[in-house]
Amino acid sequence: MTATLDIPEQNPDLVLDQSADDYWNHYQLTFALYSVSDRAIPSAFDGLKPGQRRLLYQMHDSKLLPGNKPQKSSKVCSAVTGNLHPHGGASMYGAAALLAADFQRVKVIDGHGAFPRIQGDIPAADRYTEMRLSAPGAALTAELDDHAVPMMSTFDGEWTEPTVLPARWPVLLCNGAVGIAEGWATKVPAHNPREIMAACRALLATPNMTDDRLVKLIPGPDWGCGATVVGTAGLREYLTTGRGAFTVRGTVSVEGKDVIVTELPPGVASNTVQERIRSLIESGELSGVSDMSDLTDRRNGLRIVVTAKRGHSAEQIRDQLLALTPLESTFAASLVALDENRVPRWWSVRELIRAFLSLRDSVVLHRSEYRLEKVAARRHLVAGLMVIHLDIDAAVAVIRGSDTVDEARQGLQQRFEIDAEQADYVLALQLRRLTKLDVIELRAEAEKLDAEFAELTELVANPEARRKVIDRELVETAKLFKGPEFDRRTVLDPEATPVTPSVDEDGPRERKVNAAWRLDERGVFSDSHGELLTAGLGWAVWTDGRIKFTTGAGLPYKIRDIPVAPDITGLLCSGVLADGHHLALVTRLGKVLRIDPATVNPQGAAGNGVAGVKLAGDGDEVIAALPLSCGNGEAILSRSEKGWKVTEAADIPVKKRGGAGVGFHPFVKGEEALFSASVSATGFVRGKRAVRAEPRAKASIKGSGDGVTPAS
Repeated sequence: MTATLDIPEQNPDLVLDQSADDYWNHYQLTFALYSVSDRAIPSAFDGLKPGQRRLLYQMHDSKLLPGNKPQKSSKVCSAVTGNLHPHGGASMYGAAALLAADFQRVKVIDGHGAFPRIQGDIPAADRYTEMRLSAPGAALTAELDDHAVPMMSTFDGEWTEPTVLPARWPVLLCNGAVGIAEGWATKVPAHNPREIMAACRALLATPNMTDDRLVKLIPGPDWGCGATVVGTAGLREYLTTGRGAFTVRGTVSVEGKDVIVTELPPGVASNTVQERIRSLIESGELSGVSDMSDLTDRRNGLRIVVTAKRGHSAEQIRDQLLALTPLESTFAASLVALDENRVPRWWSVRELIRAFLSLRDSVVLHRSEYRLEKVAARRHLVAGLMVIHLDIDAAVAVIRGSDTVDEARQGLQQRFEIDAEQADYVLALQLRRLTKLDVIELRAEAEKLDAEFAELTELVANPEARRKVIDRELVETAKLFKGPEFDRRTVLDPEATPVTPSVDEDGPRERKVNAAWRLDERGVFSDSHGELLTAGLGWAVWTDGRIKFTTGAGLPYKIRDIPVAPDITGLLCSGVLADGHHLALVTRLGKVLRIDPATVNPQGAAGNGVAGVKLAGDGDEVIAALPLSCGNGEAILSRSEKGWKVTEAADIPVKKRGGAGVGFHPFVKGEEALFSASVSATGFVRGKRAVRAEPRAKASIKGSGDGVTPAS
């Protein structure tokens, strides 16, 4: 008897018949647009990301203003995530802690408790800290009650929130921003708020202001962490186009045998620098360092002390630290922000200031329209009341002679020629409003309302009038930045040059300036090989058999050197492999492997290579990496203790990476390893005899190995 298995027919309603393109457009693209427009990229107008904007709005709505009692951070952040921004309390508290950090150029939040003081600090848990708006933070939300900005529904429709905040100072340029979204990234440096406010006033007065004047008003970034902008390369390009790279160096001084770090470049954490220094000491690259200690405290701030060994120069250690650690790094600015349609695009500094001024014009216009509506309504009521005061006795008689409120309203309208709204206001008056003194006050109020009505009408109709109000408010807002904490912290040193390492047997020695990324024989990308990898493929080989090919993808232009890989321990050599060439790896035990670069996936700057050749065991290592032409005519000279051999390159088979290689140097009795291997396109000469590698002819000479040189 055969058992049968009943398989139910598949329900066609449960099958989603959809192409990959449709799925991407419907789901992934929707998420991508959301992450760009509602999470990671700030607005060009108020300079805030959505999470930051909602946090400040919630604090304003909770009356957490300067002078008021602060509130637990956990309560504030949970209110934001529950009402406005459903993305988790941890992320919201992280954003709040950043706005309250001491290294922020302008502290938007007045934090009470252990908030970050230096870059890399972790704040105390939100249940231990409290927060409220600082004075500059309150200036970002002060006009919300004046209906100065449009409102929209929240994610669940239960609340409303502002589309932008009515910011009185440009947050994005003052505090900077960093954000990565789907296909877009922004990196805006911070600037001195006094300089930015002065530039706002100048651009408001002179919309066609020249770039020279703008650069004079805003000479460069000014981070709350301090540091120094080295040289002028990239600064003007950034200020005029919004995109540019410039070198930023931390403050590193020498006191006797100690090298002391007191300031870090923006975005560089203290623990990152310390870990890098420790790894350099352990690897021997900082052989002149005897000790490193972290003396950072809440009173004195950042203080990392690196002590030089006896016989070593502290100035040399300082140069090595700048060259080999993030203490000197490149800031690649990219001013990406959302426009009025929440679409990201690149902006220049001038355009961001204009966007802020456009916001201020919109704020003045909207609040003037709202106030004009209120003033017009009040003028209307006061005008009706003043008509009633002309004959109060008649008004009282009409009211007393009426049987109902409707009859009284109609009687007042007919007797005094006022409308229903004015009549209702009269009927709601208290008797004390009928005194002679109240009449005088009423006339004074009417005159004041008339003057305000005329002023508001002018503001609504005339952009030039609004421009004067904006300038006056910029002057008033600039007073927030008069304190010494807003003095310039970042030094602009146009005469300084970036420090990059030049490696020899004893470690880094010389200093120089590089123009672009290149790949050289020392294992760093530098300027010794001409154009950026345009001649072929970059390569690097390690003694442990690893190889790495790179196209240079992802390497920025005009920046200081970096190692060919994060770990260059055991790096043998590197270079540029031209088109039509293979790479031969020679091991100490006499094996050779010829690799076609097309069979190895290229890696970026962060890659540490892949297995290229399999070594025989202990004592074996790669001793040479030789670029070979795919054609014929080249020969390899291999040397051992008692002999040497010339091998035609064409006789070396092409293998995949990771193989054990093939033997090509037969050792004589008493030999175990090769000393060296080199390649020549013309053969080699011993004495008066020239040995050339011909096509498909094994050219081999055995002898003592002395006096063998490439043929000319």
